[in-house]
Amino acid sequence: MDILLSNDFTGYDLVKEIKECGAYDECEIIFISALTSSEDKLAAYGYGGDDYIAKPVDFKELCEKLKRVELRITERNNLKEMFEVASSTAFTSMQQASELGDLVKFFTDNLKVADLNTLFSNIQHYFTNLGASCCVEFRVAKQYHQFPQHTITDLEKEILELGRGAKRIVPFSSNLLFNSPTCTMIVKGINARDEDLLGRLRDNFAILLTIIESRIDFIEVQLEENNNIRKIALNNLKSQLIEDFVTIKRLCLEQDTKVKMLVNDLSQMVQSKMITLGLDEAQESELMGLIDETKDVVEETLVLSFTLEDKLQAMTKRLKAVE
Repeated sequence: MDILLSNDFTGYDLVKEIKECGAYDECEIIFISALTSSEDKLAAYGYGGDDYIAKPVDFKELCEKLKRVELRITERNNLKEMFEVASSTAFTSMQQASELGDLVKFFTDNLKVADLNTLFSNIQHYFTNLGASCCVEFRVAKQYHQFPQHTITDLEKEILELGRGAKRIVPFSSNLLFNSPTCTMIVKGINARDEDLLGRLRDNFAILLTIIESRIDFIEVQLEENNNIRKIALNNLKSQLIEDFVTIKRLCLEQDTKVKMLVNDLSQMVQSKMITLGLDEAQESELMGLIDETKDVVEETLVLSFTLEDKLQAMTKRLKAVE
């Protein structure tokens, strides 16, 4: 950018207009002028200049400055990418912790459930919170119980009956069918387009089915009034859920470690590259604001993980007491 353009319009005026345009707010400006005093260079810097070359232009010097500009742009873009990855990972971690927290809540809500109506009501509430719906068949004491009793369609009844011999998980359209020896469950309206999210939901629903199986075992034990079978069911419940809790805790620890590493890498790069980036005061403030936002999200994620771990420990103690 030359400085002396005309009598009533300077390069400073044009740079100001460029900087005010959102599409060019990160544009790198190199002033070129025959004005070579310190005051002129300070003025150029004050108007948003990133560098200054005195006329006549030394093209070797210009090439070196352009290489440094390219390096600053590359480093700035790398920082943005790291920030986006860190933010996305932190958000995913929060979402995953929330999903696992819902599973833990479902387990606690059903720990003392002893009838099928209440069990289905809690299952229905769980899926409603996810924006989905369900119909279920429980198989207890060689009898079939299908829910919702008054609104289930004939086709849904037929699918549940066919599902008795199906695989553990069967996807069809935007629906999923989950099957076990004691329960078949159709989950309707899963609109997740994110494959990672859909994969997590399938895993969560599989864990949910395990919890439901354990509850049905317990209910069947109560119906048969057999204390020995009841102890076996409880032991199966504890061993299966403890295994699931270990998986949940491992997932949380892996996610927390990944988030911490990303944030540490981002923070170190910012500290080491802040001087060489050539950012003006507004850009530095914006970058630090983004980093602070990322740290806040990470702190919220870690709090969720600690809360979830406390709940899991409390569940373990309650399991030991249910004998």
